[in-house]
Amino acid sequence: MLFKGDVNMDRESFEKRKKVVYDLVHDKHYIPMKRKEMAMLFNLPKEQRGDLYDVLDALVAEGAIGISKKGKYCKVENTALTGIFESTQRGFGFVTIEGEEDDVFISEKDINGALHHDKVLLVITSEKTEGRRREGRIIKVLERGIDHIVGIFEKNGAYGFVVPDNQKMSKDIFIPKHKINGAVNGHKVVVKIDNYGDDKHSPEGSIFRILGHINDPGVDILS
Repeated sequence: MLFKGDVNMDRESFEKRKKVVYDLVHDKHYIPMKRKEMAMLFNLPKEQRGDLYDVLDALVAEGAIGISKKGKYCKVENTALTGIFESTQRGFGFVTIEGEEDDVFISEKDINGALHHDKVLLVITSEKTEGRRREGRIIKVLERGIDHIVGIFEKNGAYGFVVPDNQKMSKDIFIPKHKINGAVNGHKVVVKIDNYGDDKHSPEGSIFRILGHINDPGVDILS
């Protein structure tokens, strides 16, 4: 039996069980159900339901499936929320949701390529408890909040980077050789973001305007 109790369940078995549950929830004939109902569907006695519950918890934590306020498991899109992502200098961030007083904590591993001020789709992975706020995972960027950034240009061989003035922009902007447009080390510039990258790759941009050298009078005010 797929969910037969096994204290020594290996990673491969766990992933197989996750796929079975994921496919079930995404089947066109599936009707959202609570975990007890799903256990009954798999014909699991009470003492063997722990593995199924671990699988469900893992899928929700990954943002692969959603869970409604009534405790029913469903496609993640059915429980997703929309909000504005606010990044921090330390890598993690928060999503503010219109009409809700409390924001949602997003760990660095759950940002999914979102940048400061992006409009995002997210799922709740952990509800609010005493002393801890809700936690979530961003599953999609709906709309980019920033397309031009002011920063300092730093040349590195044939290419360069722009270090944003706004420290909430947690990534430097990569500038290919053909998009440097005359900038040199120490220039304060406006960079246009051409590609927002992802969790493994930096955003890429082109120098849109050179404001001057960081030591030039009035450059900081202009920027």
